[in-house]
Amino acid sequence: MLCKYTVTPLDRHTFVIEEKTPFTQALCYLLCGETSAMLIDTGLPLGDMKKIVDSLTPLPIFVVNTHAHFDHIGSNFRFAECWYHEDDKEVFALHTDPNYLVKLAKGMLPGFVGFLAPAVKNILKINTAGQYHYFSDGHVFHLGGRDIEVVHTPGHSKGSVCLWEAATGMLFTGDTLCEWGLLLGLEGSCPTETYLDSLQKIKALPFQTLLPGHHGWPVDPSYIEEYEACALSILDGSAEIKVVQKLKQATHGRILIALP
Repeated sequence: MLCKYTVTPLDRHTFVIEEKTPFTQALCYLLCGETSAMLIDTGLPLGDMKKIVDSLTPLPIFVVNTHAHFDHIGSNFRFAECWYHEDDKEVFALHTDPNYLVKLAKGMLPGFVGFLAPAVKNILKINTAGQYHYFSDGHVFHLGGRDIEVVHTPGHSKGSVCLWEAATGMLFTGDTLCEWGLLLGLEGSCPTETYLDSLQKIKALPFQTLLPGHHGWPVDPSYIEEYEACALSILDGSAEIKVVQKLKQATHGRILIALP
């Protein structure tokens, strides 16, 4: 089986959808209001994400992407309404280009190209013109009884965002804050200084729960300090830089930041 989904309710109206494949793991989230439901990210285009979310709610569903990398937009083609930050238009164009995806796969794990072949075929099903809408910082999605605010956190990509529900304190961080590490070495990524500013923006929010795009969840808030310390060491030149599995990376405690 190429793709397996596991659904875990956070409460009666909020669900974690974990996607596992032989090479990847991702976390998507379904937030249900009174009038509509928001799906945060759609994972790879290998399973039927639409079938999963339709089994959880009868509400009309729209997609909000935390950023436009292929492992977050892959199943967008199954949904009629999709949103991402306007600053990720160039990244979106790259990550819906099969030639670029094959090039990216070749630079990653051996065997990943063959695994990605079915995904590349489905990427071509994405309607790059008709189904997309764009937001900027501070945009609020109204689900009926639930308001979700966009918090622009550039770093991993120019248009990376977190999604903030003030009423519950839940902050959905995408790839901006995960347990393992952060990639700043991809095309469309931002300088370390920009990412550090985004960390400061997150720290200023009165969040209660950090829910990431990959790895373990929820994320302990202490990870923010580790990313901050790692970023500062890169900027002041004190970071020890190593190359591991073709990634140029700086480490601090439990995390790493991969650089160009």
